[in-house]
Amino acid sequence: MEAIAEVAQEVMSLILGSRCENCGFGYRHRDSSGLRKWCLRCIDVYNRRQQLSEYQIGKKIMELVEPLYYEATIETLEQDIQDKLSELKPGQDVFMFGPIGTGKTHGMAAQIRKYVCEGYLCERINFDSFCVKVRSTFAPAAKETAWELTEELKNVDKLFIDDLGLRSNPESQFVYDTFYDILNKRQERILPTFISSNKNIAQLGQTFDARIASRLHTALVIEMKGKDRRIAGANYE
Repeated sequence: MEAIAEVAQEVMSLILGSRCENCGFGYRHRDSSGLRKWCLRCIDVYNRRQQLSEYQIGKKIMELVEPLYYEATIETLEQDIQDKLSELKPGQDVFMFGPIGTGKTHGMAAQIRKYVCEGYLCERINFDSFCVKVRSTFAPAAKETAWELTEELKNVDKLFIDDLGLRSNPESQFVYDTFYDILNKRQERILPTFISSNKNIAQLGQTFDARIASRLHTALVIEMKGKDRRIAGANYE
């Protein structure tokens, strides 16, 4: 038994020793120069960051963020939210929830800017709009398949999903399957998903089911509080 334990420990040491020293998850890349310390994904992110121009950064942010939130940065978030985000572990999901108008979209935009500037490939979807887009692939004349639309989201470095579970009624099986497939595969690949919702995890468990809620419990949870900022900032004459 001791011999088996020693072999198992040696195997684990070899596995852990081959992990990327940057993210801690991917495997180090072997090439002609020997064993590198980073995985291919981290190397790609690093190289991309070195080559990004200010123009390219601004263009990508404009593709992902609406003009109202273009200037959002991590520094514009409330200090307690900044402190929370500083606790984020590599590969961990982020779940932001709270009433309408409490700054969830602003918070998502700030994080998008941060990661785009760092060289990560990011995508952002509004969940209801994305489900409409996926349904359109069922039409006979559709040029894309549902698989093609969802597969890209399963492998992007950082995925941002706005307004998850916005509807008050339980979601359809189609919506559930779409979200579960994306989230489950990303978690298996240790790729973080950033989610905003006006419901907490327990409420989303009722909207979807317990398996969705279980997967979201591993996320960094940030509750957005306060009054509707849109109403508070309105100028009534």
